[in-house]
Formats: sequence, C-alpha cells, structure tokens
Amino acid sequence: MKKLLLVLCVVLAVPALTYAQGLGSIAGTVTDPQGAVVTSAQVKATETGTGIARSTTTDAQGYYIFNSMRPTEYTVSVDAPGFRTFSQTKVTLLADQSLTLNAKLVVGNPTEVVEVTGNAVAVDTSTPTIRQVIEQERISELPLNGRNAATLTLLVPGAVNSPNGGADQGATKTFPSAVTYAVNGARQNTISYQLDGGNYVDEYTNVNQPFPFPDALQEFSVQTTNYSAQYGENAGGVVNVVTRSGTNAFHGDLFEFVRNPAFNAQNFFATPTAQDAVKRNQYGGTIGGPIIHNKTYFFAGYQRTEFRNLALGSQKVPGQTDINNFLNAGPFGTPGVIDPAVAKMIGVIPGCNVAACGAAFNANAGKVDPSAKFALSGGSIPTGSNPTFAFSKPDSESFDSGMGRLDHTIGKNDNLTLRYEYDRFIKKPVFNPLLLVAYTDGTFNITAQNALIHETHIFSPHFINDARTSFSREIALRGPSP
Repeated sequence: MKKLLLVLCVVLAVPALTYAQGLGSIAGTVTDPQGAVVTSAQVKATETGTGIARSTTTDAQGYYIFNSMRPTEYTVSVDAPGFRTFSQTKVTLLADQSLTLNAKLVVGNPTEVVEVTGNAVAVDTSTPTIRQVIEQERISELPLNGRNAATLTLLVPGAVNSPNGGADQGATKTFPSAVTYAVNGARQNTISYQLDGGNYVDEYTNVNQPFPFPDALQEFSVQTTNYSAQYGENAGGVVNVVTRSGTNAFHGDLFEFVRNPAFNAQNFFATPTAQDAVKRNQYGGTIGGPIIHNKTYFFAGYQRTEFRNLALGSQKVPGQTDINNFLNAGPFGTPGVIDPAVAKMIGVIPGCNVAACGAAFNANAGKVDPSAKFALSGGSIPTGSNPTFAFSKPDSESFDSGMGRLDHTIGKNDNLTLRYEYDRFIKKPVFNPLLLVAYTDGTFNITAQNALIHETHIFSPHFINDARTSFSREIALRGPSP
C-alpha cells in the first residue's frame, strides 16, 4: 500500500515538474486612486482572437495572477464596487513570460469604463530568468536563408554558432535545418528544445528537430540564465517553440520563394560564363479558423522545399606506375605493387571492391580483372606525381514539412490542445565518381514525427493542473541506392 501511494504521488507531481513550458502568466496589483490595495476585485483576461476568458479575484494584498496562459494578445478588465471598470486592451503575452500588469481604479459608476489602449510594459519582476522572445514579426520580416527560423536564435545575447563534428552531422544523420549553437559557453548539444512544451530534441545527436516553417510558427523563447529547475538537465539553455493556432476569424496564406539563376543579376566583375548553380523553390500555405465559435479552432500548414545544386569534388586516379603494373601483370609480365586504394576504385580484384580487401599486393594474372586492363589500355595516361580528377555531381534534395493543430474549450475550466508535426527530408542518389563501379551515392531519407496532447484544468485560481503527453519519432535511412 505504501509503494502504491508513493507511485501515485510521483505521478501527480509530474505535471508540476513540466509546469508552464512555453506558456506565460499575467499578474499585478489592483489599487485605488490613493494607492491603497483593492481586495476582492474581479479580474478577467480574455483572448482577443478566440474570446476564451479566465477570471480570478484579488487577495487581501490586492494581488491577482493568471498562470498557464497561452502566449497571445489579451484584454484584461477589472471590476470592483464603487469604481469604474478598468479595461486594458492589446496586452501581449509572450512565451515563457511573467507579465506584470497593475491596475489603478478610478472612483465612479461601474457601468463606466476606463479603457487603456497602450501596450502593457513587458516587464518581469517575479522571476530571475533571463530570456528573449523571437516574435512572429521578426520571424516573418527578417531575412531567413532557407526559411529556417532556428537560425534566429543567434539574435539572443550569449548564443553563438559553434559547429561540431559530433553534433552537426548535416544531411547524413539529421535534418539540414538542425543547428549547432552554444549558449554562454556551454556545449553545443546541451540545449533543451521544446515544441509547445513537449520534447523536441533529436536524441541521436542532441540537436533540434526541424522548427515549423515560419508561417506555422508563432514565436519562440530562449532562456539562457536562471531558468526553472524543471529544465535542470540542460546546462546550455532552453528553447521553447510555440506553433500558431486558429482564431474566431478564418485566416491563411499561399506563398512561394524562388532562387534561380534566371532571376539573379550578374556581378560586373564575374566571369561572363559563370552562373549560380543553386536552384531552390519553397512553396506552401496555411489555413486556420473556427470550427465552433468561441469553442473549437483549427490550424494547418504545409511547406515543400526543392533544392538543386552542383557539388564539387576531386579524387586520386591511377598514375603511370599503377597503369604499367596493371597492364604488365601476367605470367610473362613484370609484377608490381598495386595501391589498394586505386584497386578498390576501379575494381581490379574480381568480387572485391571494399577497403577491407587487404594491403598492397603484387599484380598477377589471377588477381587483375580483364575488364579493368581493357579500360586502362584505351584511356589517356595522367601525368604528375599525384594525379587527381576534378568533377562536379548534381545535388538533389527535397524537404516536406506539415503541421496541424486543434484547440478545444471543453468547459469553463478545461482547455485541450492536439498538435501534430511531420517532417521528411530526401537526398536523392546520384552518380559519384568517387565510387565509380562500386555504387552511386546512397539515398538519405529522414522522417520525423512529433505529436502532443495538452490539457489544462483549473480547479481554482491557485490550483491548476497542466498536463502534457508528447510523442516523438525519427527514422534516418541511408546507404546504397537499390
């Protein structure tokens, strides 16, 4: 029985440990014209876009607080007997923000309203956390190469670009939109990434999974110092990403961004024949709106990126000595030592084209492939002590990203959010002279899925259960093309 009670206590404590990830709070003190606190005043915070409202009352010190609030725009009103109604519009709450909003009431009829239209001062006087929020305006307006919002993390003081071979694997082990940043001198792979409060870390290399594309992203916050103990396992900062949601009004967009040599101006000093080989198309759209006004809302978005380029490379090729040894091998020829790297490249050993075939060996009729001798006898002989072959190969990639979200008000004190994020990156196989007859470049196929169920139940203004369940799966397939 004691063990059962212990397990129950641990389970009930879990929501407290994950409290308010990505959400915010609005708090303040209500006073009269002389500065005395007003007790038992009715305070209401209403979401501008959805009409969802939360209410509370001030305590004996005239203090009120709204916890676990979604980052969006609110109207905050205060009612108290003998005073005019106080109403503050355009109160913008950011992700992970503790916003202080004090209200000074004016004596008068409660039916009269004192409306304050200026934006509330975004000041946090209740926590020591140092954070910065990258708002939707900056995400949509600032230049973004490749439309990767994760790169805007570098706008935060203390965040620097820190490439690392162990974490920055490129398109071979994780998504190309993954970033390797360090915060305040910590390691690159010690940043916690959260999507709507659920884990969003690529556990293979401890970098981020792809951020939603900018049109589906509301904002994200970066906490760098003195953040809550619930993030104690990460010494390098906390990034909370918040997706967009539907409102009472239908909204959406269609877009396409193109990079193509046909649209590029020619540099005056460039070689006349030089041309940018990069071709990138990014297109998609979003739509959101109400299913049931003031109750149920949806949002969905999709983006596809198609990328084409030429990748440059070079490779050592058989020199004069290697060619003579190949052609002279046989009972009446002069055996010579063959470079195993060259042997692997052109396949001189029948049935063995891997580096594990052995060290350098003496050529003889039983080991040299006749087709290799034929090819070398009819080709040109390279010159120089270290002959190399320079080449370019096509680089063809595609990246699909989609997100869907449903927000539902179950009751006055219950709100439910369902969200699903899907990403897929494909790097197509192409002929690679580095491998020649062995096989072409392999296909890189990476798929990531992330789902979230989030329910908030308000038992009282001071007792809130904020529960989240998230699922994340990533599959990376790479190897020879079939």
